[in-house]
Amino acid sequence: MKSIAMICLLFSGSVFAQCHNQNHIFDIPYAKNSSYFSGQSASKLEDFSQTAPTENGYLLLEFKVNSNKLTAEAQKYDKWLAERRIERIKSYLNKAAYPAPVITRILTASTNVNRSVSVVWCAEETEQSKVLVATKKD
Repeated sequence: MKSIAMICLLFSGSVFAQCHNQNHIFDIPYAKNSSYFSGQSASKLEDFSQTAPTENGYLLLEFKVNSNKLTAEAQKYDKWLAERRIERIKSYLNKAAYPAPVITRILTASTNVNRSVSVVWCAEETEQSKVLVATKKD
């Protein structure tokens, strides 16, 4: 009986990071077919890493891949490029000793032709806000 309850708990939650209390900080644009960001974006990341919140939340790096009407090979390339772009930002933050957790998300159903990684701060929900969200659902 305990094992059934454990299995139900494992599959009851979402596997994606839920970011209800999000604060969009900035976007990091990329040139077409490039995984290198500009010096201006590096300055933004540097400033952010020294002044950003580090407690009670996490940093979300999100990239939207336009998979509309692409061949399988082009979709694979776009996903690989999105991963490279996000990894460059994570590496930069790691070298800057950014202490908060960094979560990444690649959305593959976008129809947007945007080549930017969104940098978003996701504040942890307090117990009070969780109760308010649960009450609104009922």
